[in-house]
Amino acid sequence: MPFGMGRAGWFYGPYLAPWMRCWSPWLMAPYGTPFAPFTQAEEVAFLEEQAKILEDQIGQIQKRLDELKKQQKESK
Repeated sequence: MPFGMGRAGWFYGPYLAPWMRCWSPWLMAPYGTPFAPFTQAEEVAFLEEQAKILEDQIGQIQKRLDELKKQQKESK
């Protein structure tokens, strides 16, 4: 660790850079977060897209499970 700060490193309170507070919401951000929250329409679109992706992944998993079960039956 630089400057002999030991195991705490840069995350030790007194050594925390003051400029980090302006963009980090968990470090007393005086300027707020660097991004705006989702609008309701954006959140709905985001969640629909996530649901579509998850359904596709579940379909792929189910397809692979069916293939493995079929191979298992054939090998017996």
